[in-house]
Amino acid sequence: MDRENWLKMQRELSELYKLHENSVSDAGKCRNFNSRASLFLEKLEDLQAYDIADRVMDLLAGCSPKDFSPCENRQCTKSSLERLQHRIREKLETS
Repeated sequence: MDRENWLKMQRELSELYKLHENSVSDAGKCRNFNSRASLFLEKLEDLQAYDIADRVMDLLAGCSPKDFSPCENRQCTKSSLERLQHRIREKLETS
């Protein structure tokens, strides 16, 4: 994947991170995060960035929005997003 696409993925992941941070105890925003993360996964697969796509798939596996209760995996998801940001920065450095 070329540098331009990595930059796009970096921006999109940053938006997902912000959305996740703002979705505390808001099931609607949590579902929006889940939906956007799924679309992000699809883009990664289309770009054949399978190593990053696998990590997003793992993230989605633990993401299950619930009404009227806080996210049980909030910190884990946050950490996963931070690791993904780091991996994309590494890809940018080598592209």
